[in-house]
Amino acid sequence: MAAPIIQGSADSSSNPASEVGLYRVGPIVMREGVTRKHLWTLFFVSFFSIAMMNSVGIMQAYLFNEILKIPPNEQGSLTGTLLVVQELVVILLVGVAGALSDRVGRPPIFATGFLLLALGYCLYPLASGDLETVRWELIFFRLFIASGVACVNVMLSSVANDYPVDRTRAKTIAAVFIFNGVGIASLPRLVGGLPQMFIERGIDPVWAGRYAYWFLAGICVMLALVLLWGLKPGAMTRSVQREPLLATLKVGLAAGRMPRVALGYAAAFVSRADLAVVSQFLTLWLVQEGMAQGMTPAEATVKATFFYIVIQAFALPWAVVFGILLDKIDRVKGLMIGMGVAFVGYASLGMLENPLSNGMYIAAAFVGAGEMSSNISATSLIGKEAPERGRGAVLGLFSLFGALGIMVVGIIGGWLFDNWKPVGPFLYMAGSNAFMVLLALVVFFATRRATAAAALKAAATAP
Repeated sequence: MAAPIIQGSADSSSNPASEVGLYRVGPIVMREGVTRKHLWTLFFVSFFSIAMMNSVGIMQAYLFNEILKIPPNEQGSLTGTLLVVQELVVILLVGVAGALSDRVGRPPIFATGFLLLALGYCLYPLASGDLETVRWELIFFRLFIASGVACVNVMLSSVANDYPVDRTRAKTIAAVFIFNGVGIASLPRLVGGLPQMFIERGIDPVWAGRYAYWFLAGICVMLALVLLWGLKPGAMTRSVQREPLLATLKVGLAAGRMPRVALGYAAAFVSRADLAVVSQFLTLWLVQEGMAQGMTPAEATVKATFFYIVIQAFALPWAVVFGILLDKIDRVKGLMIGMGVAFVGYASLGMLENPLSNGMYIAAAFVGAGEMSSNISATSLIGKEAPERGRGAVLGLFSLFGALGIMVVGIIGGWLFDNWKPVGPFLYMAGSNAFMVLLALVVFFATRRATAAAALKAAATAP
């Protein structure tokens, strides 16, 4: 679920002459009152934030196999159930977190998000009992993690919008994205290697896993303290007032009569699922495969995490390349290309006889490029096609379709993982992306004349 849209305040000047004395880093200029400490606190936390939220998926395979001893044919459905629970909580809480931060300030809500993550990570490895008991305990513990994810997501977006003057806001958000990406591409190696590191020091494998989770909890507590110390108190802007859900649905669905907007909704459903299937099912699959080849759960987790990092390492630079390409072509063509790359990536996973072999490097590169392409192209399309009137409702419904896509891949992917084969969730996404390529092709030809006419009209009225 996307974070709330933030409005710049009237005093957020875009006139360079009025920016004398304001703190700046290269081309990025901060608003009055934002200091070096405030900005670099944001960048520091940005490096950790997404990686800390994704750690629940990275460590889950070790939890299931070593600590809880969950049967392999139950792990997929349990992963899907936990994913659905988390997404429902995020949908319910993002608006509350944004509104509450307007009243009490950004730092307390941002810090609370990390403290909730810490509590969830403390409790997660303490689940015990029979399978049904463990299932309900994990669902309950996941509520804390999900609540933390909602708060951190909203506050990361809000603070990144709060601090810069209007004319450098995009550059600031891009800088935050870069810190996010570097963290995602580097920290999982540390996270996935923690159990093995503790085991090599003579610690029992079960306790090694618990210590790993508690180490993550400690990082989250540290980040909460840094936020309380380093962020600017209060809220410099106010979250846009959210429309009631039914009103948003009504306006957004009405806009969906436009073929390109409807295509954007479908793209959100698939593209957000692209991200979720990698974060939730990749390590689970590769750890099971590693154990089948004689590795311990800790060794298999290290190996699986390495391939996860390869995916993220290719995704980050590809985002720059594909973003430049998207600015030069029709957004529906861009969607066809983006979903096509994603199809190649997920389909290639199904062609691997051994997913831990060298062939996985090539497949991982395509998966990384594919998940990034599908998300950038979907977001770019809806940003271009959403009408000015009711734009907020259209973007809200776009986010809702994305959340539905995550929940559906959790349910279907979990069933396929347990009842067909572990690569099943990825083949489901290959099919979904292939369908989107065909749908985008249909929409492109159906709307080509209208789009060309609108472009000519815009050119004729331009000054």
